[in-house]
Parts: sequence; structure tokens; C-alpha cells
Amino acid sequence: MSSHRSVGRFLPAAGLALTLLVACSGPGDDRVISPEPAAEQPRQGGTIVIGAGEPACADWYAPCGAGNNGILVQHTLPAPMRFVDGQHRPTALLAGEPEVEPGPPQRVTYRINPQAVWSDGTPITAADFRYSWEQGRATDVRGMGDIAGVDDADPTRAVVTWREPSGNWRDRFQPILPRHLLEGKDRTAEMKDGYRFSGGPWMLDHWTRGQEFKIVRNPRYWGKPAHLDSVVSRVVDIPGRRQAYKTGQIDMIIDAGADPSIQEVRSMPDTAFELIPSSGSSFFVFNTQRPPFDRSPFRQALAYATDRDVIVRQLAGQIFPDARPTHALATAVIPEWYSEPFARYRRDLTKVAELMRADGWAKGPDGVWARGDVRARVELSVAAAVQFQVLLAQIVESQWKEAGFDATTRAAGPALVGDLVPKGNYQVYFTGVGYPTDPGQCVRFCSNRIPTEANGFSGGNISRIASPVLDDIWRQVDRELDREKRRNLVRRGQEALADEVPAFPLSTFRDVAVYNTTKLGGPVALTPPHAGLSDWFCKTTCG
Repeated sequence: MSSHRSVGRFLPAAGLALTLLVACSGPGDDRVISPEPAAEQPRQGGTIVIGAGEPACADWYAPCGAGNNGILVQHTLPAPMRFVDGQHRPTALLAGEPEVEPGPPQRVTYRINPQAVWSDGTPITAADFRYSWEQGRATDVRGMGDIAGVDDADPTRAVVTWREPSGNWRDRFQPILPRHLLEGKDRTAEMKDGYRFSGGPWMLDHWTRGQEFKIVRNPRYWGKPAHLDSVVSRVVDIPGRRQAYKTGQIDMIIDAGADPSIQEVRSMPDTAFELIPSSGSSFFVFNTQRPPFDRSPFRQALAYATDRDVIVRQLAGQIFPDARPTHALATAVIPEWYSEPFARYRRDLTKVAELMRADGWAKGPDGVWARGDVRARVELSVAAAVQFQVLLAQIVESQWKEAGFDATTRAAGPALVGDLVPKGNYQVYFTGVGYPTDPGQCVRFCSNRIPTEANGFSGGNISRIASPVLDDIWRQVDRELDREKRRNLVRRGQEALADEVPAFPLSTFRDVAVYNTTKLGGPVALTPPHAGLSDWFCKTTCG
């Protein structure tokens, strides 16, 4: 399943195989085949089998699980807010909307639903909020380090105080953990391979790594019960899940529609093929600490050397005729925060030459730019296992060579993300952000987020840009509570990113949901696609 990222860190290269790297022209209904009318009476019971991946681990407050917001974390554990279809919404955990006091200091009060209990019957209380904050603060994941404290004196009200104003406070406490079951224990040991407790509508039945995991209804869930008895997620690669769908072994896949081979299941009988806009996006990142990428004219020249229209059209046009590039380091799906400052970067070889010559470069006899003895060598790193990225690299390398750069491609394995990129051992890296719910970019471009040995190379600023301008604007974005003021700051911040170009965008993601319409009913075309999981139902006998 696609993962829904609340904080929005960079996606591992392999993770881009599970999301669609194509542009959205804007929000709307992109269905190719419409599902049955929503008025259909849902059946109770049954099992749906989906084809998907699996998380690296199920400890959501450890680095191995911090970036995942997929089925397991979203449906087995509670959170006060969820981001669905472009909006933050209170969940059944709360007795009402959170109460915000701007301060200073900023405080948010969460009133807990008195019916909310863990799967063992223990009430969910403010102490669980406090414990979850302490765990997140200790590992510096999921934004918990921004919180100064959690007052749990009243078990029914968690009062959260921020260190400084926070415009993205809605993303916190994703998820809440059970203090009474985990306190004093090795949390990672208890959770990483799966856990049997639940505070959501579903609970984990089993997880066989590399094969499948199964979730079943939580019998003690206090909210609206799910229709299905269980959901099985088979862990298969992209070709394998398509073959399994064609042979009826799985009922649904969420896939990367940029791969034209998805077309092979599109015309199958009783098959819905739905295109779902998402809030994720893909882009190229420059290592700004590696010469000559430490100079903005060089980075700008590469942006002008890239024909993003051609890339998107060639890689996605067969499935999405309206596919086009994204012109911000953000998603086009949430128009409130979207602007197009990167629209200036259309392929323009005259502009490339102007920038390069002004920066002291000249073309040698071989047509490659050089400054003294230094050739304009550019190496693009992509994931070897992701066919989409390999094809993208071929197109980009050709374009950059034609513009006078000595361009090469490094198709690397998982170590690219786990070791090389955080430590700065790359020049240009193609990556993405999976499903951010907030427009803030400090996590990716503020200087205090640069990966270093001191922070265990865990910072999100893999471009390693250290810009006072970016620091100032994006820190203001993080602190601003007024939405209109914040919107203006976000636009200024995107303009500054387009000026300095530590990265430049390619496109917004779309998910493709393929499912058997004789078996599966309910809302699928949501962002993220599994958001309506509890409302899915079997139309006929299934499982």
C-alpha cells in the first residue's frame, strides 16, 4: 500500500517503486471505471486480499518505522487527527475538535473520547499521549522534538505545550502508543516484528516477513466497526502482484501507474482502474556541498538543461494523457499551498550557456563544459531495482549530455539510501516525498537538518544546503498559525527554493487502484487509498 507520510521526509529509492511518479493537473475525479453506487448495502464479513509491500519494521517511533504511515500504523493504532483527501480531520479518539491556544506558549488540548479503549479494555488516556511524546522525543522522529511537554494530570485531556509556535501541530501523535503495555520495556523489541495490541478498528493477526500480514477486526473498537472480517496483504513485487491479480489470487493492488505494464490489467473484465491524486511528489536533489554543485548557477543551468515535459510525457503519457511536470517542491494536489516558481525552468540551452559562461565555464573541443582543468561532470543516482527510474535516467542523461555536461548514471542498490545519500556520497539523486500533509519544508532544507555524524546521519536535508534565506523563511512557516500569513510565507519559500535550486521538481504522484468490482465495494478513490478501509466490503463471497 502507499504510505501516507505525516512529516514528509525523503522516500527511500526503492519506495518510489510503490508510488506513482507522474503529474497531477489538479484535484478532481480521475476515475476510468466508476465503482458501484455508494447506496449499495454493504455485506458484513469476508476477507479481501491485496497485493502490497511491507514496512521495514513496525516500531513507528524507531528510524526503521518512522517514515511509514501505511495500513498497519493507520488502522491498528489511534491518532488524534488523520489527513484524508487534503484535510486534517479529528478521529474517533477525540471527543471534539482540538482546542488551540496561540500563546505564547502555544497549547493544544485534546479531549479524549470516554469510550476509547485499548484492545485489552484499558482506557486510552492522556498518559498515553505523554508516553508517545517521550518515545518520539527520544528518537527525534515524527516531529515530537518540537513539543515542550504533555500535561496528563487529567486522564481525559492531554494538554500539549510547544517550544515555539507550530503551524503543523496537526501532524503530531501519529500514532498513540499504550503506556501500560510498553513502559519499562524495550519498545523496539516489543513492536518491530508486529504487535497484538490495538487502539484502532483493526489489529494484527500475524505477520510473516516477506510473505504476508493479516489484520482482523478489533472486537473492542469503540468507533464504527469495519464491514470486513479481515484484510490480507500479500508481499509481492510489482510483476508478481499483477500476475496474482490476473489469476484471481489477490483482489486489489495499489500500484505505480507510471509503469506502462500496468495497462495489462486495465482491460480485464470486472476490473476498476482508478487514478487517485496523492500529496506525494518526486524531484532531483543536488548535493550542494560537492563542487561544482555548491554554486547555484551550476544548479540552475542543469535545471534549464532538463526537459521535464518530455520526461513526464514519455514515462507517463500512455496512462495519463494530461500528465505534466510539477513546478514547485510541493504537491499540486493541495492548491492552498501550491504555486509555480519553478515554471521558469523550461529547457533552454541558450540560458544554460549564459549561466555557465557567467560562472567561468567554457566548452572544450569535445563540447563539454570545463572551468580550468575541471570538467562539468554530473552523476545521477537512481535505484537499480526501479525500472521507472532506470528509464528516467536514460532520458535525463541524454538531455544533460546534449547541453554540454559529462553526464553519467549510477544505478545503485538499497545502500544508496541507507548509507551513501545521508553521508553525502552522491552528486544528483532522484527521490521523492511520500504524502506530506503540511507545506513546511524546513525538515528538508533548513541547515539544522543536514545529516551529520552527530545526529547519526538522520537529518532530512540531504541536499546539505545551508542558506540563511531558506532557514529564515521556512522556520517562519513552521511557526506561523495564521493560514493566510502562512500561505504567503510558503509562496515566498518556494520562490527562494527556485532561486537557490537545492532540488528541482519533476511531478506529483498518482496512485493507481486496480480491484475486482464483483468482490470489493466501498470507497477506494481516497488519499491515501486505504483511508476508507473500514468501509470496504465484500460484494460476493470472498476470502
